[in-house]
Amino acid sequence: MRAVLLFTLLTPLVLAHAEGLRFEPHTFHAKDGRTVETELGSLTVPVRHARPEGPSLTLRFVRFKSTNPTPGAPIVYLAGGPGGSGIDAAKYVRHDLFLALREVADVIALDQRGTGQSTFHAELSHAWSVPLDSPMDEAMLTAKVKASATEAAKAWTAAGVDLGAYTTVESAEDLESLREALGVPRLSLWGISYGTHLGLAYLRRHADRVDRVILAGVEGPDDTWKRPAHAEALLDRWDAVLRAKDAKGPGLRARLRTLLDALGRRPRAVKFTDSKTGAERTWMATRFDVQRLVFESMRDPATFQRFLMLLPALEAGSYELVAPFAAGFRDGAWAPMSVAMDAASGISPARRARIAREARTALLGNAVNAGMVEAAWLPGVVDLGEGFRGPLKARTPVLMISGTLDGRTAPDNAEALRPGLSNAVHLVLEGAGHDGLFQSDPRILERMKSFLRGEKLADERLQLPPAP
Repeated sequence: MRAVLLFTLLTPLVLAHAEGLRFEPHTFHAKDGRTVETELGSLTVPVRHARPEGPSLTLRFVRFKSTNPTPGAPIVYLAGGPGGSGIDAAKYVRHDLFLALREVADVIALDQRGTGQSTFHAELSHAWSVPLDSPMDEAMLTAKVKASATEAAKAWTAAGVDLGAYTTVESAEDLESLREALGVPRLSLWGISYGTHLGLAYLRRHADRVDRVILAGVEGPDDTWKRPAHAEALLDRWDAVLRAKDAKGPGLRARLRTLLDALGRRPRAVKFTDSKTGAERTWMATRFDVQRLVFESMRDPATFQRFLMLLPALEAGSYELVAPFAAGFRDGAWAPMSVAMDAASGISPARRARIAREARTALLGNAVNAGMVEAAWLPGVVDLGEGFRGPLKARTPVLMISGTLDGRTAPDNAEALRPGLSNAVHLVLEGAGHDGLFQSDPRILERMKSFLRGEKLADERLQLPPAP
């Protein structure tokens, strides 16, 4: 009788969510010209889940129906960023992954709130820039970012944007609303980069509603701000790679230190032609500029290899070839979702202190966190606090995937979650960067499918073939 009564009490809530769910037949067009028949879904959810009677927004997603006659829990793809579109991810290089995982269950390409087709306000952006012909350091960039982000937040609020509704917690509750509306007992989550941050938030809040989780390029609850020590460790790996090819050379770290020390003593005025306008511009190259250039290049092996090809020119004093790239790090455009999400996730006092200690001796300093926005700068945004960032415990099966040459999400991030994830396995890809965590080797997809089918996996290191 109690079970029947409980079901009776819960049913209106489920139906209320389901009333906002709509599907329509949809021919999905991949960017390479292929098409597949899918369903285009939309779901109405509260802007603030604590205020269900308040304003609402519409989430949109594409459902790739399973080819399995007895499908498992729906697999929801969580894009990175924050700000990435799940629907767009399914159109480009990951299209084959979405099709392949249909062997296990329905696969849902979700546009999170404020992204892609789920943007619930007029498209707003706010440009910012640091003068290119002025010497720039961390303090100057921080001051510019703070002023610009505060100005942007005020403009967005005046335009009717509830900036405080862009948090990972609200997005996690969007996932729960989606599960309820679909009428399924559990979801499987498949996230990359920021998508893992969101997946972990949902796991913390609704572990009993999660079947399985794939986390690639792990951004843990307190990993929004990056550790300088991780960038240093990656420089050491690249140093070892280069020394294996040239044991007699001075080594990468020594070469970079010489270059950075010279710029620290005297910034260089570099003239170059703007490819967009054709105008001649002057870039005042500083130590901080090049620290940022090195860090941004380490995102993936392919981008760092390109930087290494340009390094001899920099050492010879020729900065013209890198000027257009470095200049791009002095400006940008804010979008509400991406700015507010990271700001609300914030940083714990302990991690802030650790980053400060590491930055004092790191070759790249704190360039790894250049341009980070704080919640206190944004009217309407509230830091999610230590309850959000604290240790996470769950017995849910989790497959973590990391690349040893990933300059954004170090394998250490995944290992730090081990104590609380008692049923986790770690697939480490030797030689993979941030962009190669799914498709740099066909064995990765096979491990993913096996995991989602419920097969037992163990920790494993896969040596990837060298890039062509």
